[in-house]
Amino acid sequence: MKKLNNLKSTMLPLNMSNVDTDQIMPKQFLKRVERSGYGEYLFYDWKKDPNFPLNNVLYQDAKVLVAGHNFGTGSSREHAPWGLQDWGFDAIISTKFADIFRLNSINIGLLPIEASQKEVEALFNKIEKNPKTQIQISVENKSVECEEVIFKFDLDDFSQKRIIEGTDKIDITLNYENKIKNYSNGRKSWKPKLI
Repeated sequence: MKKLNNLKSTMLPLNMSNVDTDQIMPKQFLKRVERSGYGEYLFYDWKKDPNFPLNNVLYQDAKVLVAGHNFGTGSSREHAPWGLQDWGFDAIISTKFADIFRLNSINIGLLPIEASQKEVEALFNKIEKNPKTQIQISVENKSVECEEVIFKFDLDDFSQKRIIEGTDKIDITLNYENKIKNYSNGRKSWKPKLI
């Protein structure tokens, strides 16, 4: 998992509510066994429309997706955050995320930021006026700044530390490798070994 602390980028607007994981990453692409390469299938059906924002060259370098209310609903597929991150997004801003989508995103270092409706609308307005408008995000300060639009976001300390350090759950487990081995080696011989 890559480290993320300070991010400065343009934004891609997806002013749609209740975007579900079935649209973010359609079911026919869930058979792949790798975790990379999902970016090309992101919003696969919607990208058939030439006017869909992901097709707009003005947003091609955007690392921040600004989405409508209730982003990532539907099934709990991990492939949706994988696709978003593989496309190049490091953060998503919405007024609300589905719980499982939010956790799946944090688990790979994709930062989900919940903001008020007023703040999200202000960001949409900024992008509409100037698609090259820059946004700055600080994971350490839990803050967002886009010209005069400035706000804080909630992120628990454990998730914040993991995102800043680029530490996934496997990394955390490996920190306890010696304790796990000691525990396993100390088990009675008739009990199965853990390692």
